[in-house]
Amino acid sequence: MPPAILTFNVIGTYPYPYATAGAGTALTVCRFNNDPVLGFLTQTPYDEDIVYLSLHLSLSNEIGRIPNPPGENVITGMAYDRAENLIWAVQAYGATGTLIGFDPNTGAVVQTVSVPSTVLCQGLAYNGLFFVRATPTELQAISKAGTVLGTLAVPARASIADITASFFSYVASDTGRNRLLVFGPFGEVIGICTAPPGAPRGIQGVAFDNLLDMTQVSQLPTVDGSWGAVGTPFHPDTPWAPTPFLIRHNVYLANELDQTIYFGYFV
Repeated sequence: MPPAILTFNVIGTYPYPYATAGAGTALTVCRFNNDPVLGFLTQTPYDEDIVYLSLHLSLSNEIGRIPNPPGENVITGMAYDRAENLIWAVQAYGATGTLIGFDPNTGAVVQTVSVPSTVLCQGLAYNGLFFVRATPTELQAISKAGTVLGTLAVPARASIADITASFFSYVASDTGRNRLLVFGPFGEVIGICTAPPGAPRGIQGVAFDNLLDMTQVSQLPTVDGSWGAVGTPFHPDTPWAPTPFLIRHNVYLANELDQTIYFGYFV
């Protein structure tokens, strides 16, 4: 069955929490002081703060920030472990043979996993069972013990910048061909979006919202997260139009070239 041709339906944007020349943007949806947030980090070329933004609001709302883990200053991918409340990170250079797990409230590293070293680690996903580490040309499934479970070569002429896990798929940014790829649980490409939002080839960070209960989320965000009137797209009981691909979901995309975080869903 050929992949579905998808459109990314943008429902909101946030400016970058701090200005940057780009390089090494990482996103993840996680908990900060038990609140569901979008964690944002760009290190270029020095240590930066991890900034936490509220999810699914019509205006950007920063609720906190912490220093990134000391000395871990080339993080290019982050993923969240709900069970242990850890952000896991991969680094592009230097410590490419280690995954670090740190406390989202303090930035303290509390776990490390030794993995095979590779050149230019770009992104990291975690599905609750194992990691998926992305290089520009390959995806690697890695156990929590650091064992490589399998590898997958990405399509020709692709260059993967980041990857994130949902409960039914993976979403990756292919900057080489300016598209977003949706992989099924067995690595097959089930969807392709050929027109990501913002400046072409700029999507360097992706994060799937696995924390909010999508049955309680309206299609369009409000300023404070409150529900709008029944029958409007600001109320969760109103069907989303256009209909989401597979199920209701939100994905966050960081475009380094225009310094904008886009969020929305695939249709």
